[in-house]
Amino acid sequence: MAAVQGLCFGGFELALRADVIFAAEGSRFGHPEQTLAFVTLLGGIYRAAERAGQARAAEWALTSEQVTASVMAQAGVVNRVVADSALEAAALKFAQKLTSGPTRAYAAHKALLRAWRTGGVAAADEAMFDIAIPLFETEDGQTGL
Repeated sequence: MAAVQGLCFGGFELALRADVIFAAEGSRFGHPEQTLAFVTLLGGIYRAAERAGQARAAEWALTSEQVTASVMAQAGVVNRVVADSALEAAALKFAQKLTSGPTRAYAAHKALLRAWRTGGVAAADEAMFDIAIPLFETEDGQTGL
């Protein structure tokens, strides 16, 4: 999980590696590498494309435009935009919810999303039972049932 407040430029590539991104209303995101004559060395352009599509990712990377949190949320990059003053509390509450829940199921969902991302629905379907069946043997699974 990433919680972003203020300018998120070099840190944008790090935030894009998170499963969930919360952003304060006043946050701005961007890839400054174009203005520096570099590329996004941590995969920012294709991670942004994965979330928002190739056209938007290309525009953001090629222009080094500063993009608001609300635009990033509309594009599917940011999960939630909250008031600047509420960011820390909202992110902490969400993180606590995740850490107190069935963490093995979270890992399984991430594995299914990885399978889908690399091979589509067919690959995720193929991996489903290998990922899901072991959950029934876990304490989380037993508690959930």
